[in-house]
Amino acid sequence: MIGYLLTDSRIREARELLIDSGLEFDPNFDIFLGYFEAGKLIAVGARHKNVLKMVAVVSEHRDTGIFAEMISALVKDAFQAGYEHTFVFTKPEYSQSFQYLNFRPLAKTDDVAVLEYGYCIQDYLNKWKSIVRTGENSGIVMNCNPFTFGHRYLIETAAARSENVYVFVVEEDSSLIPFRVRLELVKKGTQDLGNVHILSTGPYAVSRITFPSYFLKDSEKVTQQQLKLDLSIFCGQIAPAFGIKKRFAGQEPVCRLTAIYNEAMKQTLPGYGIEFVEIERKTAGGRIISASSVREMLLGGETEKLREMVPEATYKYLTENTGVLASKNATPVLNS
Repeated sequence: MIGYLLTDSRIREARELLIDSGLEFDPNFDIFLGYFEAGKLIAVGARHKNVLKMVAVVSEHRDTGIFAEMISALVKDAFQAGYEHTFVFTKPEYSQSFQYLNFRPLAKTDDVAVLEYGYCIQDYLNKWKSIVRTGENSGIVMNCNPFTFGHRYLIETAAARSENVYVFVVEEDSSLIPFRVRLELVKKGTQDLGNVHILSTGPYAVSRITFPSYFLKDSEKVTQQQLKLDLSIFCGQIAPAFGIKKRFAGQEPVCRLTAIYNEAMKQTLPGYGIEFVEIERKTAGGRIISASSVREMLLGGETEKLREMVPEATYKYLTENTGVLASKNATPVLNS
């Protein structure tokens, strides 16, 4: 029977089972399930939000239906928690087992495969078909926490060098500024640029699904795997759908992780026939314009200095919501 693992001793049993199966234990989960037979733990599986992970079955039971039962229980639990779209990370050699259970392959590296159930990336791409244009197109992925003149400079530079520019605003809500606000501020800040199209990334770029270490600051090895997955999805599926031949990004002299990401793009994109274009960061008052600097100024009460860093719509939002944003700043936020 399947039940929730709630005690420290049960979690330790699950951890041992995972290690024996060649998998790592991840303490970041919402629920942990175990399959018991005659009181013995023979299979486990966990869920964090809509990501299934740490699924393992002891070797002598792998040819039974226990694996399918465990996945079914996890998907059902996710659905009851409000998630109709689920993902799973596994080893590439186990990918087929999930495909038999109607999971679709999304991306993989030599070490990791990610599959999805329910809504899929083709649904996401179909959603944006109406804004796809032919031509020499470029792409930019931005968080815009908040939207600054630096972001604006990068977009208008790309717009001058491209027939169409697709700006993908990170949908993951792990930032100081909520996604819906970030998206609206980008739209308002670029509405005069006729060849720029603003859209959301969904869960398919720099999200907890494709790039959890960007938010969680995991080990460098995990970071490298997530970088590969993120770029595999963008280059292999998103870029072809939008005819993207260039990807623009700003230089990153401050955030080490973003600098690593830029370097990965520099090495990876040409292999897919995509040019990586790195633009020198815009400055104001002798300092680089960055979202992190803007947040520091705002929370430090330096509101007048913001005027040379952000467009009017962003300035208005920040100054009208300073109190709310200051209270949210007690929790970790994405620094870009």
